[in-house]
Amino acid sequence: MNVAAQAGTAWSRAGISPVFALQVFGMRRSGNHAIIDWLMRNAPEAATGGIFYNNCKFGKNPLSAYGSLDIYGAAREVLPHHDIKDVERIAQAGAAPMVIVSYEDRMPQAPGVTQKASDGFRDAHFAHQVIIYRSFLNWAASLLAKIKKNEGFGATDRMRIMALAFATYVQGLDRVVDAAGVIAICYDDWMQSEGYRGRILRSLGLPERDMERGKVQRYGGGSSFQDRVADVDQLGSVSRDAEMADDLEYQMLMWTAAHDLRFMQRLMPHFEQDAERLATLAETSKLHLHLPPREAATL
Repeated sequence: MNVAAQAGTAWSRAGISPVFALQVFGMRRSGNHAIIDWLMRNAPEAATGGIFYNNCKFGKNPLSAYGSLDIYGAAREVLPHHDIKDVERIAQAGAAPMVIVSYEDRMPQAPGVTQKASDGFRDAHFAHQVIIYRSFLNWAASLLAKIKKNEGFGATDRMRIMALAFATYVQGLDRVVDAAGVIAICYDDWMQSEGYRGRILRSLGLPERDMERGKVQRYGGGSSFQDRVADVDQLGSVSRDAEMADDLEYQMLMWTAAHDLRFMQRLMPHFEQDAERLATLAETSKLHLHLPPREAATL
């Protein structure tokens, strides 16, 4: 399907007419870039290349408001970043590329509401909207581990960032429940099942050309836990909770989530085992914190 041909000239500003275009949403540390690279490797046969507009600003035109840019050649591999202008790099993808526009820490609109993420574009300019998400315990462990590497953040900064991220994460789960108009991809399932990867490609209408998970992507510094791993088979991405189990801040976050009944009710339909483990945590773990008494004021 030539999206641009059916939907007008919104893409013409970049000099392209995509054969296939996606809007992709998801939280950081959810395997977004691994999955996006895999989708690009399974571009339609007619695609002359690929353009990945990464980490676009929500509500702005993605053709100019992107965080970074990856260009795929006709062989569906990322081209080296030459010291040339972006318009010249985009031209390397050919006139009819596959295009992915991504938004981090944002979720698509409610069902039936016109898309607002990509200014200047209509729903018809994209073949699908995609949400990439990850099991709660592994995602939270990965995000916290990543944040803790930033020496500029203290414990209160980390708790604030994580609390805000929890709220958007739940918005994503709610949108997956009401999945009209979106296709959801669970990173944990994608990592573990070739059959699941095949079902996703079929639901998107893409060829099942490359069922491998590819190399470890370096966006955002790669893995939060393994700095120099390039082989995805060496990643422990579905057991990050175990690696953070003894981290006090992670324990506090999980204890807090476990005592939030509304959060637990929204988590249960998606990741039942995570919710059951948190429920057990709430039932068995007791905090024994005693704030020192206030000293008597001296007059």
